[in-house]
Amino acid sequence: MSEAAAQGPDLRVGRLLAILVVASGLGPLAMNIVLPSLPGMVGEFGAGYGYVQLVLTLYLVSLAAAQLAYGSLSDGYGRRPVMIAGLLIFLAGSLICALAWNLPVLLAGRIIQGAGGSVGIVLGRAILRDLFGRDQAASLLGYVTMSMVLAPLLGPAIGGLFEETLGWRAGQAALAVFAALTLAATWAQMPETNRERGIAAGLGPLLRAFGFLARIPVFLLYTGILAFTAATFYAFLGGAPYIVIELMGRSPGEFGLWAMSIAGGYMIGNFVTGRYAVRVGTRRMIRIGVLVGVAGGFAMMAAVALGLDHPFWLFATIMVISFSNGLVIASAVTSAVSIRTDLAGAAAGLSGFVQIGFGALVTVIVGIIQGDSAMPMATVITLAAIAAAVCYLLAARHPDPADLSAANPSG
Repeated sequence: MSEAAAQGPDLRVGRLLAILVVASGLGPLAMNIVLPSLPGMVGEFGAGYGYVQLVLTLYLVSLAAAQLAYGSLSDGYGRRPVMIAGLLIFLAGSLICALAWNLPVLLAGRIIQGAGGSVGIVLGRAILRDLFGRDQAASLLGYVTMSMVLAPLLGPAIGGLFEETLGWRAGQAALAVFAALTLAATWAQMPETNRERGIAAGLGPLLRAFGFLARIPVFLLYTGILAFTAATFYAFLGGAPYIVIELMGRSPGEFGLWAMSIAGGYMIGNFVTGRYAVRVGTRRMIRIGVLVGVAGGFAMMAAVALGLDHPFWLFATIMVISFSNGLVIASAVTSAVSIRTDLAGAAAGLSGFVQIGFGALVTVIVGIIQGDSAMPMATVITLAAIAAAVCYLLAARHPDPADLSAANPSG
């Protein structure tokens, strides 16, 4: 009996962690699952490719913008009801997409779907910070964020399978089924974790919370670490398909196989974070990670300068960089949300918005400056890695976020 009682908390944490892993992956999965279907939609809807591409663009904008609201709302009303509401929104958007009879309806569904898809990204961070200390939260968050990278990398493969067999609408229906199952598990298994809820929610408190956080230099620095580190990944996604398929003359299928190395590097980095963050500490984990990222960026530039135009060299260096992402991101997130634990939800929302929003901007920049060489992309990646390292050096001059939250838990 005592052994079962001892296993009870671990079992509950395991179930909660599983819910957060799935909920955090839904949004990123839905983002990329449509990519293989975009060319077919051009013919189906009789629209230009630029118009059809809004299926991706509007989703990404909605995914980023909704993060600003979820964190603050969960600070005021609690994590559980906001998570349930977000999953319901995602479910509704997925059903609209699956039933869409024209492109405007599909775009509306994607906006709704994106708004719901960000709830797991934000609240996964805040919930773990509610329950655990900073180092242990970073350790567990490493497993949660793993799904946020695996999902967009697996999305095109899954979407391609649906496109070739049942059609893209079946992929949207599958997302609705996943959302319904996650919603049922959340309703049955997820407790309320925010013991400090009750802060007034709404636009005014939301803006005040963001304004307060924006005046804390160490919060901005850790958010900068997060944004610039993630930008190395988004820059590669923005430039690599053109480089590998068009410049190197490889097939889309071969590109997809090489892309699995990105997931491998990130998973290894997240595993190391999950295994050693408590023992090593989040600050040291970030320091190691940003240094690895800078080294990977310069290695990629060197490979391009030496004319090594085989995909192996490109993906070997991005695997190193994605490994550094796995070391840095979870620790940077938990550091940012630990500065004011009473505003953990708002901090998670704001930092997540900056991460995805800046990443989207970087993909646009890479697309604009991309020429007949991989050097522009490699340069952007290296500069982003250097910027993350500079933010870390500046953040290290401030008191540790764990000390700040302990000294001032509620303002």
